Formats: sequence, structure tokens, C-alpha cells
Amino acid sequence: KDWYKDFLRLIGENYRRMVIPQITNLDVETWTQMGEGGGMSKCYVTWDGDFKWGGPDDQYMGMLSGGLLGMSKRWWDESGGYDDKMLGWGGENIDQGVRMWVCGGEIVAA
Repeated sequence: KDWYKDFLRLIGENYRRMVIPQITNLDVETWTQMGEGGGMSKCYVTWDGDFKWGGPDDQYMGMLSGGLLGMSKRWWDESGGYDDKMLGWGGENIDQGVRMWVCGGEIVAA
């Protein structure tokens, strides 16, 4: 019920921070949460462009898993927001992830 407090704290510590939630593991029949906290949230892209789940056991992430994120409006504006030339679905997570790191930001798991 207080999930947003971690988001606000992490963003407040560094306005150039993108915060990614843990993707909850739901039972498809009942829509109830399975397990303690959910599924995975950490992911990365290899040098050959392959998207992978997992990563080291710290808060930092190489890439975001999709459009589930929190960040300051200031950093959203400074980093360019979503690319308006991306007309189809998919790839925005890679675009945003690379942009965060190249522009001096960071991506962390909440």
C-alpha cells in the first residue's frame, strides 16, 4: 500500500534517476500476487543486442524492462522523454535505458 514511498525517496536522492518497480508475479486465474514480492525487474542488453533478464544483486540496472518507471519531470524533460519517431510498440525500453546512462543518469530497482 505504500509502494510509492520508495519511488519518491529514490527519485528525491538523485533527480537524474529512473526508478523501476519489481514486476509482480500474478496468478492468471485469480489475479492475486504469488510469493513475497514478485518476479524480476532487472535486465540488460548484451553487445549483440540481445535482451536478458537478471543481473547483479545491487540496486543498479543496465536497462529497464518496459514502460514501468518513475522519474522526475525535470529529468524526463532534460533527457528528451519518449522518442516521437518510435511509432510501433517495443524498443522504448532500450532507447530510454541507453539514453539514461549516456546522458549522465542512472537506473535503479525499487
